[in-house]
Amino acid sequence: MKIFTHTCEICGNEFQTASNTAKYCKYCRGKAQYMRNKAYAEKKKNNETQPVGSTQKCPVCGKDFVKNTGIQKFCSDCNHAQMIKKKTVSSSQYNKENYEQVRFILPVGQRELLKEYAASVGLSVNKLLVKSIIEYQNNHPTDVPKLPDPDAPETEN
Repeated sequence: MKIFTHTCEICGNEFQTASNTAKYCKYCRGKAQYMRNKAYAEKKKNNETQPVGSTQKCPVCGKDFVKNTGIQKFCSDCNHAQMIKKKTVSSSQYNKENYEQVRFILPVGQRELLKEYAASVGLSVNKLLVKSIIEYQNNHPTDVPKLPDPDAPETEN
């Protein structure tokens, strides 16, 4: 099991957990839930919530629809299109900002073998290739700049 290190959004202390999406340490989880409940109660008190079963107007097409879930914002016709649009834009934008592509050619049948091998050692193909290059550089020293290890802790200069 992989353990992730996070910084608590409330107290700022570092903590470790098996979840890769944790936001709060075990001491602040209750505080976070209390704050969420308090914010919801305030919205409800000010009539800012829209109860399930109420009739809403779709912000995209303007049709009236009955709200079926607490987070529903669009009619059923527009909901699917909005989710796809949001997913496509956000993931492609993220990839453009954070990754570069390198393409290489393999003999027929080698692609699946490479994927299987990477999976067998618990890595993605990308991580396997980077780790292989780093290991090669460590065993064959040259004056060429080395690739940074993606798993090594970042150091401030």
